[in-house]
Amino acid sequence: MNRLSSNCIHTFRHSGKLAAEAAAGGTGELDEGKRWVTGFQLWADAGSAGEHMPILFSGADRDMGTGILYWAIIDNIKLTGSRTTCRYFEVREIKPARKRSEIRLRNGNRQMSDDLIRPYAICMTPSFLT
Repeated sequence: MNRLSSNCIHTFRHSGKLAAEAAAGGTGELDEGKRWVTGFQLWADAGSAGEHMPILFSGADRDMGTGILYWAIIDNIKLTGSRTTCRYFEVREIKPARKRSEIRLRNGNRQMSDDLIRPYAICMTPSFLT
């Protein structure tokens, strides 16, 4: 596997959907109603450097305190109008789940809140993925 990028994206996804994706070969796709402009650029830069950019998932259907449940490698990010489509592969469960406060936001190097509800955040890739 290529080296992981120093940046990653955190988002929310239904945990049942993630479990099904992990069981069915580890690929998935999400459609987001927000343009991930910075995320797209960082993903493109990582690819140019021969790196993989991770995406971290917290359960959209779970208690906010549950934390980060799964992660994957971004395969493609496509910006269309006001939307983003993100394809990913190698979906794997994080056991035990990690608190979002273990992640640092890229902007300002601040700790992410465990109560975060923003649908998309650019973060620094955590060491527990390596």
